[in-house]
Amino acid sequence: MQIKSMFSGLFSRGKQPVEEGENKKDNFSYAKIWWIGFGFLGVQVAFTTYNAFLPLMYRHFIESRGLIGLLMGTDNLLGLLLIPVIGAWSDRVNSPLGRRLPFVLVALPLAALTFFAIPFAAAMLWTLIITEIAFTAAMHSYRGPIISLMPDHTPPEKRSTANGIINLMGGIGTLIAFGGLSLIYDIDPRLTFGIGAAILFLTLFIVWKKADRHPPYIDNSPVSSRNPIKEAFGGILVLLKPEKRGEFLTLAAMLTYFIGFAGLDAMFPIYGVETLGLTEGRAAFILTTFAGAFLVFALLAGYIGTRLGKVPAMLIGLAMVPVLFLVSIPVREPMVIGGIFIVAGFGWALINVQAMPLIADLGGRDRVGYYIGLYYVFTMTGQMIGPSVLGFSMDIMGNEGMFISGAAVYALGFVLLRAGRKRLAADPEKIAHKSRLSNARAGSGR
Repeated sequence: MQIKSMFSGLFSRGKQPVEEGENKKDNFSYAKIWWIGFGFLGVQVAFTTYNAFLPLMYRHFIESRGLIGLLMGTDNLLGLLLIPVIGAWSDRVNSPLGRRLPFVLVALPLAALTFFAIPFAAAMLWTLIITEIAFTAAMHSYRGPIISLMPDHTPPEKRSTANGIINLMGGIGTLIAFGGLSLIYDIDPRLTFGIGAAILFLTLFIVWKKADRHPPYIDNSPVSSRNPIKEAFGGILVLLKPEKRGEFLTLAAMLTYFIGFAGLDAMFPIYGVETLGLTEGRAAFILTTFAGAFLVFALLAGYIGTRLGKVPAMLIGLAMVPVLFLVSIPVREPMVIGGIFIVAGFGWALINVQAMPLIADLGGRDRVGYYIGLYYVFTMTGQMIGPSVLGFSMDIMGNEGMFISGAAVYALGFVLLRAGRKRLAADPEKIAHKSRLSNARAGSGR
């Protein structure tokens, strides 16, 4: 009976006082955002390790690289299905633990346990597949809610800087996976995944201790019992309505530039080997200049977004990256390419650090999880099709087609975002205010 009552309490819709959040509005602290950032650090540790070593495990059973890639694609597919539903559901929940923490408390331990089990499940193909599916389902069940904790604790005008902190913490998680856990893998894979699972449990403890149960920048009032599945997938269709055109164009912009990001990530090692004459390892290593620059400039990009506005900062980045890609076409010196990628990494930081807070602003105070779910639907779709888009461009135009098509989709992202900005508001910082008014009218009509 105690277990039953605990879980019913986690996901109950009982009334919660608004006053708790309201009394904390003047107590915003970036220190709390650093602590909450440990949640994203854990996500990056787990997914980076998973992406690096699962293909190696599958290689013992499957020769086809395409089939291995298809199995790894279950990650993005499950994310497309789960993240928007869980995000909308977390907006509907109103428990003693608030809206997001119930999902984190249930799904994160399941993710840690299945992550720990991966090397043991690798003895047989079917057990490895089942464990992979269980792990990715658990990860995507808490990924949206744990990311939503940042806007829940941050006023809209400070979310760019706060997201710079979150991205920096995620980058540290990636470095832990590549710089630490990957070295331990050669000693014993079970040790790598065991330490990774322990890090996940540690992030759960930190977030549990530091996150507010009813954060100040989210609506803590009672909510409707609307079906989250209908709201999540029906909401995607709603984006096609004329009054939602600005939101659709903004999300479409994010889909297009993620095609370029994911395509470059997947195809550049081939370009490096065949065009630049590098070894496979050196070709892949050049990409660390792009990722490292993003990590270094994440906080600066967040500060710039706070000062200039989210959309203007993104437009600067979206103007920079295509030019840098085109400049790279005639270059055959790896060191020069690396230098160009450092500058491009700064441009990517200007784009990506602002993106999620911009979409979170559209959710006002009561639909943050839903809009973050939409953000992941569009960006993960871009990541799924990006390698094939840039890959086919290389088939048609030669290896330089990677840079040409990459520049084209980033430029298209610039055009779409600029059009979306005009549809939403002349001043990008009015987006959140207009969305809150719209949501209030919609709520009064329910």
